[in-house]
Parts: sequence; C-alpha cells; structure tokens
Amino acid sequence: MRVPNEGGEAADYARYQLCKLAAAATVDIRAAPGSEDGSLWGSGCLVAPEWVLTCAHVFVHPDGWRRGTAPGELIGVVVGGRTVPGRVEYSMPSPDSTAARMGRDPEVRDEAFAEAVMRVGPDLALVRLLPVRADGAGAGMGAPGGEARYGLPYAALFGAQTGVQPGAQSGAERGHPAKPPAGSEPVWLGDRYDDFLDQAVLLSAHGRAGAGSADGADAALLSAEFAGRNGQQILLGTPTPIRKGASGGPVLHLGRGEVVGVVKARYRSGTGGGTAVSLDELHALSPEHLLPGATGLGPEPYRELMRLHDAWHWHRHHGIDDERTSWTDLQRALGPARFGAWGALDRLSALWRLADLPAPRDPEVVERLVHQVLDIQGRPLGARRLRDWRDGHGLLHRQAAPERALRDMLLYLKLVAREAAADIGAGSGAGEGPGARAAVESLEAWVAERAGELPPRQRQEIRAVRRAPVSVLVTFDKLPFLDPAAGSVPRYNWTVRRGYGKGEWEHVALDQSYAGGSFEEAESQVLQALAPQLLGADAEAQTRVRLEVALPEERQAQPTYRWELPASGRATAARPPAGTVRAVVHRDAARAGPEPEPLWRDRWRRMSRAPRQRLVRAGPPGWGRGAGDGGVPVFCHALGEGSGRAAVVGQLLDEGTAVALWRAGGHEGQECGAECAAYHEELAALLTDGAGTVLRDLPERLHEVRREALESGRGCAADVILFYDDADDAIGAGG
Repeated sequence: MRVPNEGGEAADYARYQLCKLAAAATVDIRAAPGSEDGSLWGSGCLVAPEWVLTCAHVFVHPDGWRRGTAPGELIGVVVGGRTVPGRVEYSMPSPDSTAARMGRDPEVRDEAFAEAVMRVGPDLALVRLLPVRADGAGAGMGAPGGEARYGLPYAALFGAQTGVQPGAQSGAERGHPAKPPAGSEPVWLGDRYDDFLDQAVLLSAHGRAGAGSADGADAALLSAEFAGRNGQQILLGTPTPIRKGASGGPVLHLGRGEVVGVVKARYRSGTGGGTAVSLDELHALSPEHLLPGATGLGPEPYRELMRLHDAWHWHRHHGIDDERTSWTDLQRALGPARFGAWGALDRLSALWRLADLPAPRDPEVVERLVHQVLDIQGRPLGARRLRDWRDGHGLLHRQAAPERALRDMLLYLKLVAREAAADIGAGSGAGEGPGARAAVESLEAWVAERAGELPPRQRQEIRAVRRAPVSVLVTFDKLPFLDPAAGSVPRYNWTVRRGYGKGEWEHVALDQSYAGGSFEEAESQVLQALAPQLLGADAEAQTRVRLEVALPEERQAQPTYRWELPASGRATAARPPAGTVRAVVHRDAARAGPEPEPLWRDRWRRMSRAPRQRLVRAGPPGWGRGAGDGGVPVFCHALGEGSGRAAVVGQLLDEGTAVALWRAGGHEGQECGAECAAYHEELAALLTDGAGTVLRDLPERLHEVRREALESGRGCAADVILFYDDADDAIGAGG
C-alpha cells in the first residue's frame, strides 16, 4: 500500500508513524538460532515485554507435523534485526489438536493448506522471548545465569529487572520498566468490541527489506478492507494476494491506531483477501493452554498479559527521559476523540490503574456494572468473555453515547473501585493487601480529579457512588453535668454511623434526648438501634462488617463483644454474642477532632509501617511505655472504671497509643502469677506467626480465635478487648 508521506496532514502523518511502529513490532518466526532450517514459518507481533502473539498453526509444518512446541524445544524470533531464542508457551488450541485439524498433505498445495488452516480455531499462540547469554546462545528453559541479557533489547517488567513473580506487587511497588530502544516496542492491543473495521492494514514479516532500506516499512504493509465475519474469523479484502508467511502478523486499525487481530490465512493463490483472528479470542486464554515445561503467566494468563501490556504503554508514554513518540501520542493525533471528552490519554491512565486492581471475583460482576452504567438491565450486550475490568472499559467504548462518554467511563471506574474495595475488605481476592488498597485509592483519586470537568449533575452522580460499608461505629459521648441535682453520676448520649474507610462516615442513628442517660440506659438504646444497621451494612458489603465502639477512657474495659444482637431480621432470630459473629474493636471517643491528633497519627503510622509488629507484655510501673514502633501492649491487669487504674488508660491515650490489648476481667492485684504467664503465652501463640510477628489483620484474627473461645467456653481470647484506633480512618468532628 502507499503509506501517507510525512508532509501530509497531522492525521495522515500519525497514521504513517503508526504503520512504522507496528512494522517495527512485527517479527519473523523461524527455527531456533543455529538450525539448518532457514525457512520462514510465519509472523508475529510484540504485545508485551518478552511476549509475542502469533497463530497456533504457525507451529505446524505444511505437511501436518508439529514443530517448535515439544518440551524444551526453542524457536527463533527475528526482532530488532537479530534472531533471538523463544519458547512457545501457550497454544489455542493445543499443538496436537492444531495438527489433527489440519491433517497431513504430502503435496503441500497452497489451496489445501489454506483450507486446513481454516479448520483451526481460535488459532492463537504466545511465544516468550528468552534471555541470551553473552556468547549469543539461548539460556534454555531456566532463568538467565551469570552474565546474561534479554533477547529483547529492554528488560521485562518482571524477572530480570525486579526479580519478582507476576502479580506479586502492585503498580505502586513495581519499578519503572527500562527504556526500550526504537524499533522493538509492543503494539497497542485494542480493548473494544466491534463488529466492523473501516481502515486497516496487514503487517507481515516476510519480504521486509533489510535494515537501513528506505522502503522497509512499505515491504511489510498491505491495505485491507473489512468484508464481514465468519464465526471467530474476520474476513478481509486486499487488492493483492497476502504473502506467504504473513500468518500471525498484526492487523492494524488505522482509524483508531490499535491492533485488532492477527492475520490467519490467505485465500487461494492468485486472489486477494484472506482471514484474521479477532483479538476477542484472546480472552479465552487460560492455564489449560499452557504447554508442558513452560513457565507461563500464572493462574490468570490473559489478565497478566494485558496488565504487562497496559503498564508498559503507560510507562512508555510517561517516560521522563524518553522523547520518542508513543502509541498514545499518535492515537491522540488521529483526530477528535470519538467518544467526546474521553480520549486516548484517559484510556491509557484508566487501563493502567485497572491493571493494578485485584481481579473481579466473578466475570458477571463486570457485565453487571456495565449494565448499571448504561441503565439497560436485562438487555444483552452481545459481548463474550468479560474476564477483567479492562473488558468492561472496552465494551463501554462500543455502547457509550458520545455526549455521555466521560460520565459513563468515570461512573464505571468508580463502581469498579467500590467493588474492588469490597472484595479486599471481605478477603475474597488473591490480590488483597496494602498494594491493592493503594491501587483502589489511586483510581478513586484520579476519577475524582477527572470528574471536575463534568456538568454539576453528572459530577454529583459520580460522587454519590461510595464504597460498600466496611464498619459500623457506635460512639458514646460523656456529657458535661447539665443538672446540679444529678450529682456526680455521668450521663452519656450516643450515635451510630456507617463507615466507608479513610474517614468517610454516614450518620444513621443518634440519641434524640437532650440530657442523655446513664451508660446502662445509653447502651440499652444502642442495642435496639444497632441491629438493623449492622444487618443492612452486612447485606450491602456482602460480608460481616466490623463493629467499632468508641468509648470514654473509663469505659474501655466494657465487654462490648458480648453484646447480644439478632442474627437476622426475624422476630425469633438467635442472638449470639457480637464477638462470635464479627470483629469488634474499641476506639477513643475523645479523638473526634477534625484532624487526627499529631502524636496519635504518628504512633499509628509508625506502628502500621513497622517491618515487624510484636506483642509486648505491659504492667507496672511502665504500663507498656517504650514498646517501640512495632510494639502492641498487652495487659492482664484490670483496667477501666472501678479498677483504680482508669488513669492508666488515659495516660496511654495521651501518649498516642493506637493499638493495645487488655482483658475485660483482668486481675486486681499488682503482682502477676502463673496464670498471667500462661495468658500472655497463649495469646502470643494465637495472634502471631512463627517469628512472633503480629498478623496483619489483627481484628479479624482476634475475631476468629474469640469465636472459638466463646463457643467452647475456654481459652484466653474469650475476654480480650482489642483497642484499635486507626488514625487513617479518624472518627472526625461530631463523633
């Protein structure tokens, strides 16, 4: 085809540059380096660091025999002007199935081979590029040893550069990928679901001119027109025949600046046109397609591949020391955004952030959120295999109305953040942890910033989407003496709030009286108001939310974990102790200012960030002081009102203590006996790992051991109170 010249309009020049980028990412697939077989097997394209996408039938010889897919067998991939070793890791279908469907034809006629290829589906394969030793030989099946460099002239996001396995770190914890050289960058894989193509070119490695040739790009390109679909295959019309060896080469959509498929087969000799495999088929990639002996991409290979792809393109575009034009630059230059205010840069940022979230707990969640955004519940969308959050974004590209594109995309992302946060809170995802939580917060912050461009009504719609509740908070506030006749009897009022994390609270019930009541009266009123709020929050979060109780210092020994609350809304529902149903923690009712008190905030953050938290036995005269950044004081003495030691709690809180453990029924005497030693030893065994480190989710862990202790009627955890005052989730003013 005739490539637009550099002197044309901006969009033509962008298409010209896109063709150059795609041509540079198109590779030859051949026999392993050093093999006597010098024939071209097919084409492929770089789709992520170290990964090449091609067709499965490329690894079947035209006579029907397998090649390049036996355990330990390597192939050759010509990338960046040199041949590097590779290994076929995934095949869809398997090599045996591919060969069986193609059959064997000793005469190897072009027509017979093309017809045989048409029987293979979905016909995709992934090749991993392997390290190359300093002497140029392949490193084989293992990791590089000694002096080694990667076959690609840039390091992978994982492995050689970071030394971690896929999925082990979030984007906030991963290093920036190394700067890739020109001429060997991954293509941009489209995420949209379309039934049509308009402008497209096919790229083939076969016949490309050598390095330095002025027409090198021309030799790899062939214009194409969409001619329909045949099941899994895209039908293409071309002005001239597709070259031999084009199978596996990318199909570049010039109108959007993204690869939408790979070339599959040409029609019979002498005629133009052929077929391509849509990228939609890649969604089916799963561990069952992993070949024996291959290392693969983990339990979710499609998701991991797209995560590597999206992260690479984000870092490539935002590279501080990289002045080269990126795929996103060229996509932006193609013309006005097709979907209104949602442009290529928005898509890049969104996909990068989505890549760091834990995977959806169920693919149906993705479709449900898209239905919710478009308000078309119950109507089929015609999309298949919505495996990941990215797929929902792509589906909205097809369904969203231009005038609502920014609203629809941001609403979808906000809903995704809410779902991911709920999964992390429920402990249902493999990606839960500080990195996953940071990824959710990053996405929410970015959505909030972009929503500033929306009209007021749409902006408010985005803001109204909140995470599912993670807790219900009860606060008992001690009132000043309002009536001298009341003497010295303290009076209290109370509030109940839902918590959504990071200091976001919603009042749902409160004491309507002016003068309050005794603590016992306030507690009785709370138990009546609390049950429906807990059950409602549980239903919305789809898990048992945490019960947090903020108390004055003299009431911190109150056994709130024994509150008997109905297990359901039924009139005859069982009323088990709260501590057997959910995590229960205490907080300080006096820490209710607009901002966390500096000493408390500092103690909390030093505690939570300490490399090792440990239980520290607390008693007179120090009462837990000097426990250090990672120390959690544990008391066996009686504390609180009536113990004579209420001042101890006040002193601890004045010092900024954020986490501590004490007994509801601790001993009165100063001296500890053998029972105390056994208590501390047993508690340490229950709440710490083998190295003595406190487990990360201390409230949930204590709930588990407390439930066992309360149900069995024995065990030290039955009467333990956990003081857990999260300064990053402060109660705030008015608590």
